[in-house]
Amino acid sequence: MICFGMSDKGPVREKNEDSFGYEQIGECLCMAVADGLGGEVYGEIASSLAVETALSELKENLPFVKDEDLGSYLSTLFNKVNVKLLLDCAEHRERLGMCTTLTVAVIKGQRLTIGHIGDTRCYLCHGREIRRLTEDHNKAAELVRTGAISGEEAKVHPGRNRLVKVVGENQFLNPDIYSYNIIYGDLVVMCSDGLYAFLSDSDWSSALKDRSGLEPICRKMIESACSNRSSDNMTVLIANTSLKV
Repeated sequence: MICFGMSDKGPVREKNEDSFGYEQIGECLCMAVADGLGGEVYGEIASSLAVETALSELKENLPFVKDEDLGSYLSTLFNKVNVKLLLDCAEHRERLGMCTTLTVAVIKGQRLTIGHIGDTRCYLCHGREIRRLTEDHNKAAELVRTGAISGEEAKVHPGRNRLVKVVGENQFLNPDIYSYNIIYGDLVVMCSDGLYAFLSDSDWSSALKDRSGLEPICRKMIESACSNRSSDNMTVLIANTSLKV
């Protein structure tokens, strides 16, 4: 497997509050994307600390985790990241209130396991099919799940910017845990809302047409989001299960 990521502050924001990272740990490829809350204090520190802590914990402990225990381990991982943020706030009082989304993916063989809090997303690209694997934790998504509004209405609903679950809360976290089967040649795509919210179906298709390299795909997606007037930071991280380093 090979992985590549790209992040951009976008045409509007003055700083980039997104962070991403990836690490090959034994047989596993581990990926993480985080989006510090825009407008909140030290969002960029929160997202960076979340990604760094998650990958550090995975590097230290993942080799000892049984396959059947990976989901429960990711739940523990998210709470360790949460405690790390809270302790950092306690040490640096000026950072009180900083928080972030966090999506972590672990690919091992033909199995993809995801831990998720917030509205960063993970997609699976299988052939021409693009499937979203995670559910957003914002008010608009909650209204969709209850049938109060449609998915199309959610795209412009003000509640799409109101997160209901974040990393950095002073409480025990219950991240969503997902597990999927994947096959050779699939792409695993992780991205922040500043990217996916400004990409049409045709933008996705155009970017993914040539899968010989990941950097051109990432660049095309960010350029398309910019052309569509993205108002936020943009991050994309892609793993190709058919390419070798």
